Amino acid sequence: MAARTGKIWFHSLLAIALFAASIFWSPALSRAAGENLLGNPGFEAGDAGWEKWGSPAVSIAEKHSGAKSLLVKRNTGGASAAVPVTPGKTYRVGLWVKFAATGVTSAAVDMDYFGSQQGKERLTFSGSTSWEYRQLLYTPAPGVSYVRLSFWNGTAKDYYIDDAVIRENVDIERPTAPGAWQATAEPESLTLTWAGSTDDMAVQSYELSYKKSDVPGWSTISVPHQETVTHYTYTLDQLQPYSVYAVMLRAKDTAGNTSEAVMGLEATPGNNLVLNGDFEAGGIAPWVTVAGTVQTATYDTYGGQYALQLSGGGAAIRTEEMEADEGGAYLVSFWSRSDAAAPQAPTVSLAVYSGSAETVYPLAAAPSAVWSRSRQLIKAGTDAVSMTLRAENNGAAELMLDEVFVGRLPALPGDLAPEVPAGFTATGVDGVSADLEWQAADGPFGVREYKLSYKPVSASGWSTLTVPYVAGQTAYSYKLEGLVPETAYELELRAVSEGTAISAPAAATAATGTMEPVNPNASAAAAALLDRLYATVGHAVYTGQHNYYEAPGEWYDTAAELTGYYPSLWGSDFAYYIGGDMAALRQGMIDEAIAQGQAGAMVTLTYHQIRPSDPATSGWESVTGDVTPAQMADIVTPGTALYAAWLAQVDEVAGYLAQLRDAGIPVLWRPYHEMNAEFFWWGARPELFRQLWHNMYDRFTNEHGLNNLLWVWSPNAESSWAYDSQPYYPGHDEVDVLAMDIYNNDFRDSYYNKLNKLSGGRVIAVGENGELPDMEMLREKQPRYAYFMTWSNYLTDKNSLSAIQAVYSHPRAINNGETGNGPYVPPPQDSYLIDDFEGYGGSNGSLRAKWQRNVSGNAGTVTLDTYHVSEGAYSLKLDYTVGNPGYAGFYRSMGKEWPGMEAISFWLTPDGSNRQLAVQFHETNGEVWEASLRLQGTVPVQVTLPFSAFVRPGWSSGGNGIIDPGSIKEFAFYIAQGSGTQGSGTLFIDDVKAVKLPGGS
Repeated sequence: MAARTGKIWFHSLLAIALFAASIFWSPALSRAAGENLLGNPGFEAGDAGWEKWGSPAVSIAEKHSGAKSLLVKRNTGGASAAVPVTPGKTYRVGLWVKFAATGVTSAAVDMDYFGSQQGKERLTFSGSTSWEYRQLLYTPAPGVSYVRLSFWNGTAKDYYIDDAVIRENVDIERPTAPGAWQATAEPESLTLTWAGSTDDMAVQSYELSYKKSDVPGWSTISVPHQETVTHYTYTLDQLQPYSVYAVMLRAKDTAGNTSEAVMGLEATPGNNLVLNGDFEAGGIAPWVTVAGTVQTATYDTYGGQYALQLSGGGAAIRTEEMEADEGGAYLVSFWSRSDAAAPQAPTVSLAVYSGSAETVYPLAAAPSAVWSRSRQLIKAGTDAVSMTLRAENNGAAELMLDEVFVGRLPALPGDLAPEVPAGFTATGVDGVSADLEWQAADGPFGVREYKLSYKPVSASGWSTLTVPYVAGQTAYSYKLEGLVPETAYELELRAVSEGTAISAPAAATAATGTMEPVNPNASAAAAALLDRLYATVGHAVYTGQHNYYEAPGEWYDTAAELTGYYPSLWGSDFAYYIGGDMAALRQGMIDEAIAQGQAGAMVTLTYHQIRPSDPATSGWESVTGDVTPAQMADIVTPGTALYAAWLAQVDEVAGYLAQLRDAGIPVLWRPYHEMNAEFFWWGARPELFRQLWHNMYDRFTNEHGLNNLLWVWSPNAESSWAYDSQPYYPGHDEVDVLAMDIYNNDFRDSYYNKLNKLSGGRVIAVGENGELPDMEMLREKQPRYAYFMTWSNYLTDKNSLSAIQAVYSHPRAINNGETGNGPYVPPPQDSYLIDDFEGYGGSNGSLRAKWQRNVSGNAGTVTLDTYHVSEGAYSLKLDYTVGNPGYAGFYRSMGKEWPGMEAISFWLTPDGSNRQLAVQFHETNGEVWEASLRLQGTVPVQVTLPFSAFVRPGWSSGGNGIIDPGSIKEFAFYIAQGSGTQGSGTLFIDDVKAVKLPGGS
């Protein structure tokens, strides 16, 4: 991976870019507009990201949401968290607070804003013992760079803090769902009435979607929201009689967010079974007069020319018999009006006949002096044959009836959910996947997607994924990946409707087998190695150490000496020419690989191949050189001169790999790593890279019979220096292990999640690393990494001794046995060298690979100087400019520890500028410490800054507030304007150390 002189240029630039983003601020991760800028707003990650004072503590006793909150004891402390903001944008700043007891009438939480301008606003709480939310909208003025929530409990009661928010005021909140509607059905219409919704900003409209339940397409009507209206009514007309309609109602706000859907099924009745129900025939026939005077009238009708008039004193009428269906449901409705001063309600009933039996259903009707409608649903008995409707006027005044209706309603399904998917089975099961099949489901609201849940039989929690619905598709197939070999699984499949209804599950089972290498002729040793890796996935991590091929045991032995454990993986490289007898060096590396493999280590080999167009004695510049697209095409195309040159190179390597095959040593073969970047000649061309990989796989497998190889594909972590890795993936047919090269301690969950998904359940690993991974973080967040491999000297350059020993002794670490000597215990020291600038061989390039400029600051350059030195041959010459921005700085990564030290000491020749020199170091946990001095005079001085002079900068957060010299990640020098003027200057620095103070312990 790295050139012999140290970190190669692109990793240096990456470190600069990452540091530049964080040196003067520790911002939240990049988030979409409207997302919370606070990284740990609900304290679910403990107090990470919050700076605390006093003794607030994360609590599980109370929470507004999630599992935790922050308990702030009375009169004892507080906390703060800040984020960068952009002037001119509006931000929503809010917080939930709950007091543990009564007695507080007012409490405030500050919102500080600062930068070149500063001030504060306040959120005032009532002291409620229920969770109370307060927020404000704030637009930063020019000069404001940061916003901070800051609180101190100065009250006499404890309180809890939870779910803080600082976010750009983009509307991302959904409106509340509309109220459940009331429906009035006619044969060709549905009238719906519902209560309106509310929103944090503004409801815009109500989206009313409907369709016949047995057809796929939806129609949608938009009903405008009105601020003064609390209930809305809308009529869906031109519907089909005697039909079931699926209806969904959602509220939509001005930002386009929609509420949860209110769902239901409504039915339109069939045609009117009452002949002459509107009396427009001019007479009452075929109605039958039962008693009194019944006739049609033409004055004050409800609709049309005629209405029915029943005289007072008991006039009654009935319909002729209407056919009834067994168990049928009927909508009965009519309009009525009474002429009485005190209106008398009519007596209306529906008589249902079954043989000689009669069942009478009274119909409710309210008395009214104006036309009013009465409607009721009647369900006939299971043996119903016929029915009649009867109306009677028991009052003294005339009674009017009109628009009498009896219509059959279609049966409504008892469940809104879709059908259970039929034919759900698992076929084609291998070690990590299963081919699933099922038939499309249907339902009154259609099907939007399928939810697939799966878990090992012995597990309690389910994993769930979504398979989209495809219009018109009657049969589905899906390849479920990411399973564990040799495991029995339970599977459940549910159909999900357009709304929220979910079907009952269809169940199936699958039992995975062993996972075989991609080479069908793989040796038993290679298969056993793959089994060995799979056996630990999710449970443990194999330790690994790379070695340069000219000293193939050096760093493996160093790791063993420091920790007392032999690493599980021994790694090396078919590297480029570095001088000497290359064949002898490669053979020595192969001999070491055989010895390590026979001693139980897993062997992993990579290949920094020179360009096929270059001489065999080419070095690093060839590996990192470029080839044109045409040259790359020739390299992968048989019959070209470049292909022949490439073939000669790989055939030579195959001869060495064959020795390992013949010795029975399986190899994790990792060629053409970091191909998703422009680091090496084989990178940044996805299609040609895949062909290059295939050519090597085919040559080694089918021509050379290297059946001892497991093929490891290893892109670079997709930082700003690397592209999306997926287009470079050769496919499951030619990859056994998917690894990722991770430097600068950049173990992001997003990298892991993407690699894990791409793997489909295959082994994943860290192919190269500088900083060792945090084993607890791997356990909690990235458990499927099977191994890591630390790059040669980065073991000690990037990691402190305590960090190395902690990883190798961790319960999840699997090593290749103990050395018997125990871990290395360093002797006590009076000082620890940070840098004396003697170890760069006089090379300014090597110096700048270690001491990197913070590119967010002003201009500056570091060089080695031979004239202004404290001792030895070299010192650091630091040329800088301050102005806009008002600082310049250089830093270097450490991975060291300074046990027992009490101060930072260095030799300095100042430039008399009266500017400020800041000395800064970062602990591994992210805590930053800084001390400053004024650059006075030009006479060399010995500077000693006790740790007691170091403070945390205002932009720093996190940590425990105590300097911990047990694990130091970075060290830096920064120059600011201070009491001086803008401009340039030069400093000379030498013999930088962490030391004990005179008279100290």
